[in-house]
Amino acid sequence: MKKSYRIISLVLTVLLCMALFVGCGGSNDEADSGESSGGDDKFVVYAPLSGELGDESFMDSANRGLEWAQEELDCEVKVIPASTDDPQAWDRNLREAAQNPDVDLVVTGGTVVATTLEEIAPDFPDKPFLIFDAESNGDNVTGISYKQNEGAFLAGALAALITKNPDQFPNATGSNTVAIVGGEDIPVGRDFMAGFEDGAKYIDPNITVDSRFAGSFTDPQKGYDTAMAAINDGADVVYQCAGPAGLGVLKAAAESGRYGLGSDSNQNHLQEGYIPASVIKAVDQTVFDAVKQAKEGKLEAGVTIMGDVSNGGMNLEMDEEMVPEEFRQQIEDIKEKIASGEITPASYFDE
Repeated sequence: MKKSYRIISLVLTVLLCMALFVGCGGSNDEADSGESSGGDDKFVVYAPLSGELGDESFMDSANRGLEWAQEELDCEVKVIPASTDDPQAWDRNLREAAQNPDVDLVVTGGTVVATTLEEIAPDFPDKPFLIFDAESNGDNVTGISYKQNEGAFLAGALAALITKNPDQFPNATGSNTVAIVGGEDIPVGRDFMAGFEDGAKYIDPNITVDSRFAGSFTDPQKGYDTAMAAINDGADVVYQCAGPAGLGVLKAAAESGRYGLGSDSNQNHLQEGYIPASVIKAVDQTVFDAVKQAKEGKLEAGVTIMGDVSNGGMNLEMDEEMVPEEFRQQIEDIKEKIASGEITPASYFDE
């Protein structure tokens, strides 16, 4: 009986060793083939960003495009958020992504991270980079830029129509004053302001446009305080282009019983009854399209893709219940004139 147990034990030991040997051999073969443990050969995208998610605006729009790429293109996507005031994190995250041999495309944005990328990209000449909301700044960098001044022009025109027609917009006082609140004082913010003022004065050259910076992209309280100051100075409408700080701008508009205009994503739902429109910067769609081109081997490096009113890269989405048809049609007519070149909105970059 003991002899039988010894034989059975010996057989089991031999089988276990064979199983371990086969398992180890399989792992080596798989590693040599360059395939993942799941047998997938996916297109890998790492996205070290210069902002946090949850802004209901710019970064969330970029993240949405990356989610579409994961779902519709079957890409493997890793989003790496960082604070908008932490350039050391941007540098570290970009370098770690670029050094990873499994990463096929490194995606980053927005404008504030452009200088960091310009320093890093040359160190990884064989790694393709995509930066949204900035122009290409390297031979291996594809840029996606937007004519935000065109979208802001539409917002300025609508803001002017609102303050001049208090009979149609009950929260307006007819002050003939509108405002725009940016985050930090950067060129893109000033481009928004140039377009917004031009759009408002297209409707009425005598309108007062109050332009202010909150001094932060991340602090909604600063956005709130800056917007409230503009409202107290007579603004019927406040347009925010301040990222997460802009959520405070919209809150101030609602609490004061005036109007706010959203930015980058559709924010019309955030303060119901007080946000008649949002300027749309189609970061989601343009990022998705670029990732798709990269996966297909068609993304051109060293060039900048431009999103504007003519190709849907910039737009103004209006709440039909808050904006009467006659004013929506006026905005649509202006949009067509911008697309055709009949109207050329002012730009800070032309100054």
